[in-house]
Formats: sequence, C-alpha cells, structure tokens
Amino acid sequence: MNIFCFIEDSSWVPVFEHFYKLLSGTELSGLTLSKEIAMEVAKYFDKTYLLNSTYSPRIIMDAFKYILSQAKPQIALFPSTNKGRAAAGIYMGLTGLPLYTDVYSVDVEGNKFLVNRLVYGGTASATISVESDFALAVLKGSYKEKPQSRFGEIVPLDIEPDYTVQFKAREVSGNDPSSADIVVVAGRGIKKREDMKLIEELAGLTGGAWSVTRPLAADYRWADQWIGISGLTVSPKVYIAFGVSGQPHHLMGARGAKYIIAVNTDREAPIFEESDLGIVGDLYKVLPRLIDKLKEKV
Repeated sequence: MNIFCFIEDSSWVPVFEHFYKLLSGTELSGLTLSKEIAMEVAKYFDKTYLLNSTYSPRIIMDAFKYILSQAKPQIALFPSTNKGRAAAGIYMGLTGLPLYTDVYSVDVEGNKFLVNRLVYGGTASATISVESDFALAVLKGSYKEKPQSRFGEIVPLDIEPDYTVQFKAREVSGNDPSSADIVVVAGRGIKKREDMKLIEELAGLTGGAWSVTRPLAADYRWADQWIGISGLTVSPKVYIAFGVSGQPHHLMGARGAKYIIAVNTDREAPIFEESDLGIVGDLYKVLPRLIDKLKEKV
C-alpha cells in the first residue's frame, strides 16, 4: 500500500502517521514546499519530495505529475484547508480519484474503509464506505499519533516558476491549539480586544493555548485563526470557553475535546448542552478570579 501526503507544515504528521499505523506494509511519501519542513518531516516519511517554491497551482500540478510517474498511491491525504483542498482538486483531476473533504476519522472494516466526514456545513456527520483508491482532505487536529522515526530520503524537485513571489508566513502567537492539551477560547462575550489579555494569561497559566470563535478572527481581526468548521479542529483534554454561545459551526471544531467547560451569562446558550461543566455568570467576574486562584498555585 502506497500513501501519498501533501504537507503544509509538520503539525500534519500525526494525521499521516495514523494511516501508516492503520495499514500494514505501507510506504509513506509526501510533498512539501519548504526545505525546513522537509528536513523535519523526512524523519517520519519513507520519501519526502521537496518542491522549494511558493504555492502555485501550475507548479503543484507539475510536481504531482512527476510523483505519479514514479508510483501511483492508493490513498492520497491532504489538509482540509484552502490550499490543501485546492491541491487535492488538482490531484483528483490528474488521477480521477474520488475526493472526500472535511474528514475527521477513518476506520478499517475488512477490506473497506469507513470515512467519517462533516456535512451540511458541519451541522451533521456522515460515514462513507469506500473500497477503491481515494483521496481525503483531513481536518487538522483530528489525530495526535506519536510519529515513528523512519529517516527516509529527501528528493528535490527542480520545477522553476516563470514568476517571482515573496512569501511571509503568518505569525501566530501562543501555542498551537490543535496540539495543546488545554485550550482557552474567547467568544463574542469578550467586549474589547484589550480583554483578550485575560484569555491569553489564563492559557499561559494552564500551559495551554488560546483561540477564538470565527467572528473575533474573521470580522474583528483579533486573531489569525479560529476554531470551527471553517477553521481549526481541536481535540484537547480540556476546552474552556468564555462568552461562546456554542453554535454548531463552532462546536464541530471542538468535537474532539474530552472535557468542556463553559462560562456564559445566558443559561439558554447552546454550549451548555455540550458542556461537562457550565457556569452561568459574567466572564469578567469568573475569569479574573480563576486567574488569581491559579496564580496562588504557581
């Protein structure tokens, strides 16, 4: 079995590792656009193709053509992000493979794969039984498998673009919510951007990461990313939400949390239906007291 992976960054390695462990006799290969990422992930892949270039659909297509000329993978994995889904579309056009997006888990039953994915904008899920070769766009944070070292080879791909693009990676403060054990989340109950310091402080005291709901990132620009069906999918041990109403589009991004704690002034807020512990109260009273109590323990 040959599995091919399109790698945006090293945080996707656990997703690919899960499939490696799921299937016996598997060869794991991947394509990345960064030398730094290639050096890091090559420890876990049998073969890593390095396309040292900025993201370009034409160059990605040429790289896929070369890789497919060497071997045709039975399963192709992509991040369920804007770039990942676009790359998956190019790959699907070249191979004719069926593509399933927003996948959060896959199981094996006999000679069939049971693909579990979000549908209807994340308000529901579906399980699809697949026997033939296929491609998947997997949600980040769906798996946290510990990678197995393989120390495979790096294969440079010499594909030159016919234009020049300057690229600067987006800087994200704090830990990565998709890999943290504790995630503190701010919703529209946070009144001012300056008050986000309280959320960040609590995340720091717990050794966790912080994030926001979509309006605070996409509309207010208070953060670079958000948790939800259109953003990050996380699966922490503890998920603490302040001023989060709990709409389905957001909660589908936190569906993997083991324990959910919610603070909201509205006792009818949907998030309380999903919470293990709910506090009906003003976050501006609860949050500072929680921070003070944690400081006493430090």
